[in-house]
Amino acid sequence: MNRERARTAVICGVQFIDVMGVTVVVAALPRMLADLQGSPTQAGLLVPAYAVGFGGLLLLGARLGDARGPRRVLLAGLAVFALGSVLCAVAPAVSWLVAGRLLQGVAAAISIPNALVLLIGATEPGRSRNRALAAWNATGGLAGASGLLVGGLVTDSLGWRVIFWATLAATAVLALAIVRLVGPADARTATSLNAGSVVLQVVSVSALVAAANAFGSSWLAAGLLAVLAIALVPALVVRERSTASPLIPPGIWRRHGTAGGVIGSFGITATTSTFVVITTLWFQDARGLGPGAAGLMILPFSFAVVLGAALAARLVKRGARLVLVVGLILIGLGALGVVLEPEIPVTVVALVLSGFGNGIGAVAAYTLGTDVPAEEQASAAGLLNTAAQLGTAVMVALGVGIATAVGPGVDHTSGWLTVAATAAAVTAATLATRRRTAAAPPAADSAAPPTTAPATPPDADSEAAVPGCRRR
Repeated sequence: MNRERARTAVICGVQFIDVMGVTVVVAALPRMLADLQGSPTQAGLLVPAYAVGFGGLLLLGARLGDARGPRRVLLAGLAVFALGSVLCAVAPAVSWLVAGRLLQGVAAAISIPNALVLLIGATEPGRSRNRALAAWNATGGLAGASGLLVGGLVTDSLGWRVIFWATLAATAVLALAIVRLVGPADARTATSLNAGSVVLQVVSVSALVAAANAFGSSWLAAGLLAVLAIALVPALVVRERSTASPLIPPGIWRRHGTAGGVIGSFGITATTSTFVVITTLWFQDARGLGPGAAGLMILPFSFAVVLGAALAARLVKRGARLVLVVGLILIGLGALGVVLEPEIPVTVVALVLSGFGNGIGAVAAYTLGTDVPAEEQASAAGLLNTAAQLGTAVMVALGVGIATAVGPGVDHTSGWLTVAATAAAVTAATLATRRRTAAAPPAADSAAPPTTAPATPPDADSEAAVPGCRRR
């Protein structure tokens, strides 16, 4: 393995550890509660704690990378993740687990955007970078599904504490590899951290995630939290426009692919994460499989993600937005398939369709969203990952809440219909961003600095990239 591939593998390893952390405890929750004498209410805090830390601080993590250098901030994030793993591994009570999971989520938020910046910076524009982004997104999709399997198998055979000790060891290995393989030279920009924007963004994201998690138990609480999250958005916008050091550089929204990339990143994880969780519950509830066996049934999804991401590097040359839309359509078709025929063979085919859609769609979304100047790449990475984590945190909770709100037990059909409806809505929104971009006057971006390192050829999302169309 040459140095570039080794570096890509190590940086993707950061993505794997951090994303797997979202789902790895799901199968272990009953055993954790039994061992620590916890309540079902406390169980409801473990997964959201990680999601709030992860989704709420990604933009701050990106800005820290801008100010202190991505390599240094990434190593600091891995150190914090290791500390959270230790807290979970030695936890004498559920409160320790919640604190450790929150710390892990914060660490993931610090690590992920800066790992992506290092990955982009270590590859040349064009095919090399597309391959690296494909590996990055394949790793994320594989990690999310693998967490359910690994958590179940390890808990059944070795105990749930081993999950966190193994995570600690893997984090240490990754940190040593990064020191060895990733150069110490860090590009920095003169920027200060905007505490007001950080507080508003974290509270808004946290309220949104909490609202989604409260949906299944209290509609009133969910509604109040959602109102709080929405009410803070105008204040955040005003703050961002009036400060000299915004969390998100104002010029980034003028890039042709930013809005489509952000919406696509949200939609891909929102649909596939919810589909995988609902389908895992279906395997256990309707087919009587154990956690480990249900996790094994999800493997076709993981393999399809890897295949889709591998092919996406070539497909995006025909238009990244087109590939994103195709991916969302495949995910929606998979969900509708199991609604119409909820049998194991159909479900396996649906998992393959969904996984393949995830693989090509996530690469396309990242290709759109990271086609920005070098000085905006950390912020673009933070935006994309914030959208992706919000997609998982919000829609999994909302999908499960809908599935459990319509009657006794879990109505898996309602959950799958939620996935299909979400895929349709995000597809429409993605196409709307294309129309808005096409209608924008050419001079809108003229004041912006030129894109020095595009993730795809400049015309990757233009009509010239789509067969049968020409530039006007």
